Amino acid sequence: MLYIWLILGANLFIIAASLFSMLFFPESFLGYGVTYALLMPPISTVAVIALDAITAFVIRRLPEKWFDMSSPFSLVSKKECEFYTKLGVRKWREKIPELGLFTGFHKNHVAKPGSNDYIKRYILEANYGAVIHLVSVPIGFLIIFLCPLGHAVYFGIPVAIVNAVLNILPAVILRYNIPKLLSLYRRNERKTAVSSEVNK
Repeated sequence: MLYIWLILGANLFIIAASLFSMLFFPESFLGYGVTYALLMPPISTVAVIALDAITAFVIRRLPEKWFDMSSPFSLVSKKECEFYTKLGVRKWREKIPELGLFTGFHKNHVAKPGSNDYIKRYILEANYGAVIHLVSVPIGFLIIFLCPLGHAVYFGIPVAIVNAVLNILPAVILRYNIPKLLSLYRRNERKTAVSSEVNK
């Protein structure tokens, strides 16, 4: 729900800014009327959501071995985690919507902390998600080509920037969680090893 309000708020702001520019700098919108200013932000928003969906569709069809726990995407340095901590990820991560319903695997909590098969799947989904969100950031700027020449600054670029922010936030959360999942996986392995020794 938060994202819906943010998107609506951004659209209203962009519309207001374009109407202001149209009023005081009419030469910038020569040949374009109020209806155009009202429609371009939502059209650009729908377009960038479509680009995000296409990006997700393509990346989800890449081999799982590229995204599993042994892949380079699972390498999250201590400095990277510290950076996310400084960004206050612990304070706002619960407010960011989780889109696990599209893959049938929710990532808003660890449902089976004692299962390493579950942890492996979680890391796989987290890597897929983080890459999708991060690739969607530059891809989203392609919507500037939807706008007539010279109007990208009013519509395409602002919508692309909002899209970038809304993609970076969940990517940060997913990247932040990966070291904790790996640590949990190793802890489970140690417990299994100890249990095996005891049962010999």
